[in-house]
Formats: sequence, C-alpha cells, structure tokens
Amino acid sequence: MFPTHFITRSRRLAPVSLRLVSPLLIVFALACGGSGGGPTTPPGGTPGNPGTPGTPNPTTTTSVNLQNNAFSPADIQVSPGATVTFTNLDGIDHTVTFDNTSITSVGAYTSGSKTVTMPGATGTYAYHCTIHAGMKGTVAVK
Repeated sequence: MFPTHFITRSRRLAPVSLRLVSPLLIVFALACGGSGGGPTTPPGGTPGNPGTPGTPNPTTTTSVNLQNNAFSPADIQVSPGATVTFTNLDGIDHTVTFDNTSITSVGAYTSGSKTVTMPGATGTYAYHCTIHAGMKGTVAVK
C-alpha cells in the first residue's frame, strides 16, 4: 500500500507518513460535506412546484427565454401585477399556457417576444407549453 520508506520495521506507518496522510484525510473529510444528517432537499419544494420539499428558490426576473424546448429560467419570482416577457429563441412554435385561466395565455408563436401581465394576488402560477409536454414552469407572485 505504501512505499517501503514509509513503513518502519514493525510494519507500522512511520510518523513522517502520518504527517503526509493526515492533511489528505482532513481535506477529504471537508470535501465530503457534513450535512449532519439533516434533510437533503432544500426548503421550498421540487422544480416546477414551489412550496413542496426540494424546489430551489425561483429566480427574481421578468424575462423568460424559450430555448432548446425549455423555459429558462423555468421558475421565476415577480412582484404583483408585473409584466413577464417570454422570448422564443427556438424558431419553432411554442405556447405559454397558464393553468390558472384568469391569466391570459400566449398562443403558438415561432419567434420574438410576448408579454403576460401577472395578477395582483400573491401565489404561485404554473404554466406550460401545450405543444411540448416537458416544457413547464412557475411564476411566484410575491
């Protein structure tokens, strides 16, 4: 396991080798983290479904790109009544359809930008592309 100059005659590691190995063990232990056995999911929930365990905090922005068949960022946070701009960079049809029908959705468009005015009421509003099932996101109004 170790070169022979690190081993004493009694087959034990010499003090010199322990001084070399100890810092490596400390670095390894620190790199592994130390969560203390607490929860492994961050507070806030799963992506696309804020409020349930595992969701990262939404990005505070009023701009969302539609690119590579995905919303980016998918989960955003805005102020009540904010206008959110959705920009299609894919060059193929996408929609921005809110599950809450009181929010005006955007029909299919191939390029350019469309805006949506968010409600004044706080809450989390889910949206998706009706053409591409994997495209989903949320707008948290706070």
